[in-house]
Amino acid sequence: MNKQEYLTAIREKIKAMPAEDIERFTDYYSEMIDDRIEDGLSEDDAVADMVSPDDAVEQILSEMPLAKIVKEKIKPKHELKAWEVILIILGSPVWIPLLITAAVLLLTLWIVAFTLLVSFYVVVLSFVVAGICGIVSVIPLFIAHCPYAAFLMLGAALIGTGIAILFIVSVKPVTVGIFKVCKASVNGIKRMFVKER
Repeated sequence: MNKQEYLTAIREKIKAMPAEDIERFTDYYSEMIDDRIEDGLSEDDAVADMVSPDDAVEQILSEMPLAKIVKEKIKPKHELKAWEVILIILGSPVWIPLLITAAVLLLTLWIVAFTLLVSFYVVVLSFVVAGICGIVSVIPLFIAHCPYAAFLMLGAALIGTGIAILFIVSVKPVTVGIFKVCKASVNGIKRMFVKER
């Protein structure tokens, strides 16, 4: 694949975007290829060193605000005729509730994802607090001459601490995973709007 084919592949996948954005992104990737050529690579090697056109489109979509993509997609390309306006108005009892339902469902999914994340943090924190409090409560039990209860409490505290450590290790991957899912859902919506008309 040469430079022109690479840029054309990107341009074809984002042609529903505003023209100035298409030019800006293709100029950016063209410049990246030119930089690699200046560093001594051939044109084919420079293109091969780049991310695939699909990955480039994913990067572009992640940088573009959703509102800008939607605004460009719904902007009429010609003056609406009277019968088109009438059809839009007559169809509004159908498409407005469907649009609202889709938006509410997406918002609900995001709220559920972040609620699960907060719940996960609360569970981790509760195990940490339970482990610390269990270890601290062993001392009064020994002072009160209750060694069996003290050892039982120590064992429970160590189990709680072990579970807390296990959860603490998984906090970062779970957080990153939930944010990736939310970002992927936004990029999926952008992809639907950027598809060919």
